[in-house]
Amino acid sequence: MQTPLAWKNLTSSYAKCVLAATGVGFAVVLMFMQIGFRNALIDNNIQIFTLFDTERANLAIVSQARYNISTEQRFPRSVLEAAASTAGVRDTCAISVERGTASVQVPGFPARPIRAIGIQLDNGNFFRQPEIYKALAGTSGTRSALADSRSKREYGFNRDRGTITEQTVELNDQALHIKGEFQLGTDFGNDGSLLMSEATLGQYFPWRKPFGNPSDVVDFALLEVAPDADLDQVAAQIQALAPKQIEVWATRDLIQREKRFWATATPIGKIFLIGTIMGLVVGAIICYQIQFTDITEHMPEFATLKAMGYGPGYFWSVILSQSLYLACLGFVPGLLVSWGLYQLLAQVSGLIMTMTLGRIALVLVLTIGMCAISGSIAIRKLFSSDPASLF
Repeated sequence: MQTPLAWKNLTSSYAKCVLAATGVGFAVVLMFMQIGFRNALIDNNIQIFTLFDTERANLAIVSQARYNISTEQRFPRSVLEAAASTAGVRDTCAISVERGTASVQVPGFPARPIRAIGIQLDNGNFFRQPEIYKALAGTSGTRSALADSRSKREYGFNRDRGTITEQTVELNDQALHIKGEFQLGTDFGNDGSLLMSEATLGQYFPWRKPFGNPSDVVDFALLEVAPDADLDQVAAQIQALAPKQIEVWATRDLIQREKRFWATATPIGKIFLIGTIMGLVVGAIICYQIQFTDITEHMPEFATLKAMGYGPGYFWSVILSQSLYLACLGFVPGLLVSWGLYQLLAQVSGLIMTMTLGRIALVLVLTIGMCAISGSIAIRKLFSSDPASLF
């Protein structure tokens, strides 16, 4: 039976083994957190789409000047009305968003900026959860809204056993009745949200259209295209209605555009990518030091094996096996710690910190590669030694 030399070397001192695994685990946690923050940036900024049934709402219209969904460039409702008459379009839903000019104050708490979302309700339910549409329809015609139950607690919304109960607050210095709740979540620009009918939004933000109806402008719109219609052809026909004012996207493509924007076109997206790379570099340095030290301490034994005729292939197998063991020993505790931190940060900050199988696999591959590369560099010490000089 062949002696598992790699495992024996690694566990010859349990204290050193634990220390080595801790070093690799630290690098694993660092990579997980940077990847988690980067994906939270991407996922949170498109989460408004999670409110809607994107299988039904398979087409979207935005202003041509709206380079991402958070900006406030709008297009005329008349364009949407014309689009609704296009062959193949079954239904439309106008969505209006106010961020920079919306301020809510709960009695006993300071005023805070908030995101106000107004939804067109007269064309049917576009929500993923029917109960949201039902609750929102009950507020139509009244100065009422639903509050995001995942808004930060600093707003002061009443919470009774985990739910937001009826409450009167002030939105832009006007009374607003909170009639219920929905779930959306925070992102890097919004700590909370209110959901209301489009007509109610216009009452609190008349400056959306200073010399007309505030509902005459739309932030973006979702359209339902019939299954038997050609989606690209319908999109092209709608685009031709106002080629200098709007862009028409398949909803799934618009979501991907938003992801690419936040991942590649913003400094913060690049910062988290660099952070992930730095975590990999730090882990590689730690792993190199561990394996270089181990090779140095066992150099007489390795020299003996070289003198006995063991070739480079054998030593490569030992060091790379040791690298694999080290990666696995460090990855498991690093994964558990990262999962706990994800849960904690999700609760405290409201950010979407999701430990997906894809992200776990990515960090595992990076960890194994990091340890393998470090071992490959450290093994040069072994190959450059002369067995005769060590006896």
